[in-house]
Amino acid sequence: MAGIGAAALMLTADPVLAGPGVMLPDRVWIGAAIAAALTALAWWRRERRVRAEHERQRILHGLAEDIIAAPTPAAIAEKLATVLPSVTQATSAILYLYQRRTKSLERVPTSAEPEPMAAALDSSPEGLVNAAVVCFRNRTLLHIPDVRRNPLVKVGAKISLPRSAMFVPLYSQQEMLGVLEVDNARKTGFFRPDEQADVQHLANQAAAALRLQERQAMREQLFQSEKLAATGRLISGVAGELNAPIANIVKLAAALSAHAEIPPSRADLAKLSGESYRASEIVSRLVSFAREDDPAPSIVDINEIAAGLFRFREPEWKTAGIHAQDRISGEPAPVLGSRSQIEQVLLNLLVHAEHRAAQTPSKTLSLHSSVIAQKVLVEIGYSTTAEEETSGGDPFSAASLLGGNSLGLGVCQGIVRGNGGEIRFRGRAGLANFEVELPLIRDAVKSAGPQPRKPPRAMTVMLVDPDPAAQKRILALLAARGHRGVPVAPREAVDLAQRLSFDAVFWLLSSNGPTWTEFYETIRGQTPAFILMGDAWDATLAQRLEANRSFLLVRPVQEAELDRILGEVEARSHAASI
Repeated sequence: MAGIGAAALMLTADPVLAGPGVMLPDRVWIGAAIAAALTALAWWRRERRVRAEHERQRILHGLAEDIIAAPTPAAIAEKLATVLPSVTQATSAILYLYQRRTKSLERVPTSAEPEPMAAALDSSPEGLVNAAVVCFRNRTLLHIPDVRRNPLVKVGAKISLPRSAMFVPLYSQQEMLGVLEVDNARKTGFFRPDEQADVQHLANQAAAALRLQERQAMREQLFQSEKLAATGRLISGVAGELNAPIANIVKLAAALSAHAEIPPSRADLAKLSGESYRASEIVSRLVSFAREDDPAPSIVDINEIAAGLFRFREPEWKTAGIHAQDRISGEPAPVLGSRSQIEQVLLNLLVHAEHRAAQTPSKTLSLHSSVIAQKVLVEIGYSTTAEEETSGGDPFSAASLLGGNSLGLGVCQGIVRGNGGEIRFRGRAGLANFEVELPLIRDAVKSAGPQPRKPPRAMTVMLVDPDPAAQKRILALLAARGHRGVPVAPREAVDLAQRLSFDAVFWLLSSNGPTWTEFYETIRGQTPAFILMGDAWDATLAQRLEANRSFLLVRPVQEAELDRILGEVEARSHAASI
């Protein structure tokens, strides 16, 4: 465009060339055409560079998201090795992780570098890995423009090295987690400043992802350890119960063998079958309790589950002299949750109660259920000793849970609260009571014949609200509509949102902890809906949120408004899953 303007000025300024009736020479027209062509070429090149840079940034952003979502260090290393060469001058990428136990850097195997390798930090290994060790020690980026002439690289006789390399530290909260090596096998020289910044950003993302993986692994390990401890307690308590049915099976089988010429009677066969079934049921329930799977939630009848457990434990109670009372309601009580998990909760509470009751003179135990205000309440009562009354005997107290006196009860609390319910313990003169409260599924009560109506789609919702009372109400409202709520502390919300998939996030507008705007910018594009909860209506804020496909919800929550928002979130999640 500048060339065309200059040519036009030249034509109009020269009266000989531009005067009326004067023919312009061919060279002027040629010059103008060349100027226009050069301008168009420059414009095309600029547009091409802009498009290429936009595509490069798009790929880098996608790579950063893939790194955060990666489940293992090997997946992170594979992503870096595959994608980085397409957007930088690098030809390969290698990830080294620090191992505290051996005080060494270990290379994460990939398809390009499948062989494992480790280098001690107190040595000077051969090859480029020595530069990785130096980078880790100095905690700073290291750039080697010419690998073969750098004193840090000890070249061996059979070592094939790239031409240039860059080593970037992996930081997470001022802690070094490893080193990212980026190589160029084609030419020497420095990586461009924009490439250095991009690689450093990806290294920071990898460090954050590694830290999240480590925390998630620790949480799962702690949860499973507590669950296995509860399983061990349960097994130790009921393993002896297998002796009775097995002894009866052996006795009946021996009697039938001794009189082989006489056909067994129907009564003997019924006893043998009954004892076999009883032994099998005991084993299957113990195995189910120890299983690690997490089945999807569905609508289950908690009264039916409680009645089945009562029948299952009743023979052992009779053997131990425990007087059990069955006061379970015959009416259906549909709740949302995993059948196996709810059964595990009630079974663990029953075993805890029967062990305590067996140590008392009265040896009484009761199981009662009722429906109050759209909630089902299952109560497990048992007799207590004078020592328990004096000490309080609360198995959910911090001292009991931390001291290991109530193995598995922490797991029970987590399961019930995750389904919008609550577990309480009450003690009074000579009696103690567990109360398991869960919200009923609205409009899902069984009628004569039809099964409970399952909601169109059960959604998983993150709830960030430090107020326990308000949190409990929201969880109950969500559970009553067939959705699962996950309470999360504000400072853990960002990490959890990047690690797990949620259909929506409910965030309390508060001055404490991370601001909602920071969180919203971080998770934008990862969660279909964001619902900000406040104590007053702000029309400007509501309009701004609606423009960004988010919502403002005022507390106390109006169920009609909540239903409207959940309907839009459900439609949005369904559209995203197609």
